[in-house]
Amino acid sequence: MHSIQLKIDDSIFDKFMGLLDILPKEKISISEDTDNISFEEAQIKVSKAINNISENKGLDIDEAFEKVLNS
Repeated sequence: MHSIQLKIDDSIFDKFMGLLDILPKEKISISEDTDNISFEEAQIKVSKAINNISENKGLDIDEAFEKVLNS
């Protein structure tokens, strides 16, 4: 069996998954990886986390990372 990793634009994701649905279920397995984010998405999350933080009023590092990762 072979494995591949694809990055599929949101605009065609549903159509692509529909194509996979017509293939024999016993011949293919699909595992969606939702934990990875792009560099650009990470930049946005970090930017949101640090915007408007007043001087000397930052968050504990664990709390800050939790907010960034769950935004």
